[in-house]
Order: sequence, then C-alpha cells, then structure tokens
Amino acid sequence: MKPIFNRAPLTPNALSPLPLGSIRPEDWLLDQLQTQRDGLTGRLDALWEDVGEQSGWLGGPGDSGDRAPQYLLGLVALAWTLDDEALKAKAMRYIEWILQSQREDGWFGPADNEDYWPLMVAMKALRLYFTATGDRRVLVLMDRFFKYQFAGLKDHPLKEWAVARGGENMELALWLYNITGQKHLLELCKRLRAQTLDWPNYFHTFANTVPMSKSLKRERLEEALEEEKNEPLIGEKRPFFHTQYHLSHGVNIAAGLKTPGVINLFKSGFKEQGGFRFGWAKLVKHHGVASGMFICDEHLNGNSPTQGSRLEAAVELMDSLEALLGLGDFNPECADLLEKIAYNALPAAFTADMTAHQYLEQVNQVKVSREKRRWYNDGEDANLYSPAPFDAGCGQAWPKFAASLWYATSDGGLQAISYAPCTVRATLDGVPVRLRVSGGYPFGQSVEIQVFVKQPCEFPLYLRMPFWTRQPMVFLPDGEIMQVRAGDTTCVRRRWRSGDVVRVELPTVPRVTKWYHQSGAVELGPLLMAYQPEEDWQQLEDGSWQVTAKGDWNWALVRDEPMKAVYSGEPAAFGKGETPVRVLVKAAPVDWHMDGASCAGVPMVPAIREEDAQVIELVPFGGTALRIGQFPLGRGSGK
Repeated sequence: MKPIFNRAPLTPNALSPLPLGSIRPEDWLLDQLQTQRDGLTGRLDALWEDVGEQSGWLGGPGDSGDRAPQYLLGLVALAWTLDDEALKAKAMRYIEWILQSQREDGWFGPADNEDYWPLMVAMKALRLYFTATGDRRVLVLMDRFFKYQFAGLKDHPLKEWAVARGGENMELALWLYNITGQKHLLELCKRLRAQTLDWPNYFHTFANTVPMSKSLKRERLEEALEEEKNEPLIGEKRPFFHTQYHLSHGVNIAAGLKTPGVINLFKSGFKEQGGFRFGWAKLVKHHGVASGMFICDEHLNGNSPTQGSRLEAAVELMDSLEALLGLGDFNPECADLLEKIAYNALPAAFTADMTAHQYLEQVNQVKVSREKRRWYNDGEDANLYSPAPFDAGCGQAWPKFAASLWYATSDGGLQAISYAPCTVRATLDGVPVRLRVSGGYPFGQSVEIQVFVKQPCEFPLYLRMPFWTRQPMVFLPDGEIMQVRAGDTTCVRRRWRSGDVVRVELPTVPRVTKWYHQSGAVELGPLLMAYQPEEDWQQLEDGSWQVTAKGDWNWALVRDEPMKAVYSGEPAAFGKGETPVRVLVKAAPVDWHMDGASCAGVPMVPAIREEDAQVIELVPFGGTALRIGQFPLGRGSGK
C-alpha cells in the first residue's frame, strides 16, 4: 500500500500515515506493546462477554453496540504492528463476520443495531486492516455503506453519540474519496456536517470555562440523552441539554478536536482552520493539567490536579492528534502534545503488566481506592486499577502511536513525529528504504537514525525539533553539523547510501511549568516528573487493585533552586526495571492533608522552613501509581 494524499478539491495534506505494519517498535517500545499483548488486549475477549463469543459482532445474542468494534480497532493495530499471527487470527474472526454481514442495501453489522456510531468504529478498524493487507473487500463494503448513507441520511439521520462523532464518519468518507474519486462522497460529507455538532464554532467560542459542577446540575445533564432519543432532527438544531451533554463530555471533546480539521478539507474557513488551536488553548487554560490532559470526570470539571481525567479521553485525543497530523500542514504543537500524552497520561493509567487500568487518573494521586471522591458524575470505583469494565477502545493507543512515529511526506520523503525506538520501512522513489531509530528516547537526549537502502537514492528526511530542546544539533553522515532551532523541522535532503547515520542531539534540562493554584510541575523533555511515595498494593475480591502510600507525599518545591537530571539504567517499558532517568530537586514538607479519599487542593505559596529542605527524587509520571505531579511552590520563612 502507498500512503494516500488528498485529491482535488480537498485541501492538500503535507503528511500521510504510513500503512499499518510499516513501523515496527523496538527496545522499550517493543516491550511495551508485547506487554499489552500479554495483558488485557490479548485476552479481553475471554474476560469480557461483551466482546467475546456472545458478542453481536460475532453473530451472538450479546452486545451489538460499539464495544466489540472498539476492541477490534486496538486488536488490528496491535496485531499488524507486532506482526503477531495469533492476534491476526483473532482479529480476522471479527473482520470476516463484518464483511459477510452487509445487506443488499449497504447496511452492515448486527441485525438489531440501527445506530451509525458502532459502524463508524468498525470502519475505522477495517481501514487500518486495509492499509496493512490491501484487502479490497473493505473498499466494497465502505462504498456500498456510503451509498446507503448518501441516499438515506434524511430518513435515517445520525443520533446520540453519532451526532457528536460525525467527524469520524466524514473522515472515513474522505479517505475513500481519495482512493476512488467518487464525487458523491463529498456531498455526503456536507450532509453529515449538517447533522454533526458544530465543533468549529464550539472551540471558537468555548462557553465551558468553569467546572460543570458549578454550571449545570448533574442530574439534569444525565437526563439529556434519554430526552434526545425521542426528539426529531430539526434542521441542524438539537435539544439544548443534549448538545450541552456532548459538548462537555470529555471523550467527545477529545474526539471532536479533529472535526474542524476534517471539515476544513472540503469547507475551509477561519473556524475550521483554527479549530484545534483555539479549542486546545482554551481547554488547557480552563481545564488543563500537567500530564498533557484536561480534567473530565466524566464532564469538564476545572483544572485541579486532584480531579480525574478519563483514560479513554487520552486515547481519543491521541487519535485526534494522529489524524490531524495527516490532514493538512504539519503542526508541531500536535506532535508535542501527542508525545506528552503517550509518555505520561497513557502509561500512568495502566499497571506495569497492563492487566488492569484506571477509568480515571489523577495528576496528584496519593490513594487508589473504592471511595467517594469529588468526581462530577463518575463512581467510587473509577480510580481503582481494574481488569473490568474495560474501555475497549483504549487498546488502540500504544500500537497506533507506534504506527504514527513517522509519516510519509508529499514530496516523497519521511517525517519524524517522535523518536521512540523503531524500524521504518517504506518505498521512496521506487527504492526500498529502511530506517532504524535507536537511542532510548524519551529517556535519553541522543537519537541515532541508521539508513539502509537497496541502492543509492535521494529523498528528504524531515526531523522535528521539539519545543523543549536547548541548542539541538544534527550530525550528518559526511561530518557536517547542522545547528537547528527548537520548535523547527529540519529537512535533510541528500543522496543516501546504506549505512549512513544521522545523529540528532536533543539537549534538555529540567524545567518548572506553572499550573492551577500557582502549582509547579517539573518536566524533562516530553516527560512529566513526579514524586512517588512508597506504594502498598492490595488486590480486592473482584480482582481490582487499591494502592496506598507508605510514606510522606506532602512536599513543596523550594523556589528557584537548581534541579539535576540523572540518567541511569537502560530504558524500559513504563513501570518496569530500574527508573532510567530521575530528577533531583530541593523540597520541604508542608501542611497539606487529605480531603476525603484524595489529597487536598494544592496549597498556594506555602511557607517553608529552610532547615527542613532536602533533596528528593522525581521519576517519570508514566511509571507511577501514586504521585504528586503538581507541587506547591514554597517560599522561605527562615528559621
């Protein structure tokens, strides 16, 4: 399969995803994906009947909603990224059933499902499968389904979750248009746009600037979906509370961030072009936390680091960022954010063996337990590490991230998005090319890219310089040294020969970023560093895990004191082996207590005693279960 670029009249795209399987993880990233294979993803069908033998997506009498398609999406991504035959065989059971389920009119899937949303997810999985295998049955199914939609969308409109996620439907139709050139697909996207929530305008105006707990009563918001089910579609308008429900729902917002970019391909405007930029800036300002995420427990709820952020929102945000990178011009902000979530919020929500996960995680999390917390509308189990219920779509995050480390460029080259260890295979200018990326990133500051080609050939390599690096440098095979700037993308165009090596130096030092209540977070490159108290793990009767602290956690950073990064040990999957990097900081204990089952809000500029200050060790946030990730910044009070 070749990378797919936009046909006219769509807005041109500078980057396109490589076919699934083109990028193979190595070193610590390979271990991470193999751990996922041996954990929940590899055996979820045996643990959860909604995606197992009784599933409606295998012809059974069970669940016919989006759970099995969400599971399949991650299963396909993992199977072909690892080239794992057992996982492929498991995925093919669902794929073959789906391909054979299509009716004469074009609809497909379980007979008792009339909702578009599960079908959108199933087609996302089929698209990935097609890029890996070239199985043209996928194109036939999608072509027939979109013809059904084109003819019947007025009488069978989008509803419920499909209204919020219509951008997914549009993106799939445009992908097929780029392959087939069928004009009715463009018209279909305009009709879908009319039935989809107005995400471009929402992100431009962004009314949700306060926690939902202070704006709408939870009970009224929860009634919204039930009311909407009986409301007819009237033009582009839908009931207020239904709209408010979806526009404040964290997972929908994360997915909706891609929608302006999708619409911009066929209806370009100010709000579409700036949709992600406007929306993300406002989300961070009003609901952002240092892990790269925004608070949503389940709905937007301010930016205190003791509030919860849902794992599935992180996964959907990663998916949106990966899509946006391939929709238009390269946006370095998307790449920076994608890395931050992948290396922090994502791994922190799983146990090291990836057999259990959290529904909600906290940046400041000093107790994991079955207790009532100040979530907006999630339950007492939400921050336990649990094997179930599993957000089935969360299995897509790691393998799709691995598959998005490099993109094809419209001028016949390759673009680096992140430098995690991997091997990239592509055909450039008719010549098979292989890149091997090593160096243990993000746990190290030096990256080595080895180039292997069948015969000497010329193509460009675009090397991204993250915003946080200080005086980055690129060392070329002929000895030339390129001085480049942080935040820029450097193009190396040359005639490559097998064995050529490019070394990218990305020096960085620990930095303090400012957050809620004048709190400070220590960041090192793309890693958030956190204080981790000693953890006591106890398994509950249902197989879930609670974790309690066996030591102090109530530290404040001493302002303006130097910090030191210490690199030791080999890079390893998150939570495994020796911590590969630490940051030493000066801190002092402060009066900071519990508020129920969570630590209280971050004290604002607490007084600290200089004689109490000592050096403490911070470790990567992604490898912790208990931690403080946003600290009070203390002021000295003498003795």
